[in-house]
Amino acid sequence: MIGRAKEGDRVSLDELTRLIRPHVERQLARYPVSDEDRLDLVQSTLLQVVRTIRSFRGDSSFTTWLFRVTANEALMLMRSQRRQRARIVEGLDFEELGLLPTMRSTIGEDDAASAAEREAYVREALCELPEDYRDVVLAHYHEDLGLQEIAQKLAVSESAVRSRLHRARVRLRAILNATAFGREIAEGVAA
Repeated sequence: MIGRAKEGDRVSLDELTRLIRPHVERQLARYPVSDEDRLDLVQSTLLQVVRTIRSFRGDSSFTTWLFRVTANEALMLMRSQRRQRARIVEGLDFEELGLLPTMRSTIGEDDAASAAEREAYVREALCELPEDYRDVVLAHYHEDLGLQEIAQKLAVSESAVRSRLHRARVRLRAILNATAFGREIAEGVAA
């Protein structure tokens, strides 16, 4: 059946997806995603199997290949969700980073002066980063660029961008955690 599915036989593809669906659902139950996302993942995984069945070479068992396709779909969704959480709020401008804890608090708890103070503190912390780290952070969070786009823009490899972004976050967290005020900001951003 797999051989016929690889050749594009619709009946074999339908039968294959019907047979593997319970296995995909069982594997996806292990990932920390919502029920709604899990249903979407089942569909996207089955579509990915249909699209990429020709890439199955038989070097390993079909279940191993299916496990990898399913895991990749789940990990891509989780990575995407993590990036969205990291951006905190869609369309958030760089200047608004210092306002984040204020946006979470109830009206009247913070005033404009403390919001401006937070913004200035975050800006100072960013200025303490080495230029190559700061460039990556600004491109990722302010310009909303993906890793590949940043790599092209800065003429470095994608793994270099990933490494710099990770190191920049670690340093920024350390800078912010150096004072009680900075810890409050860091907690507000991480929440």
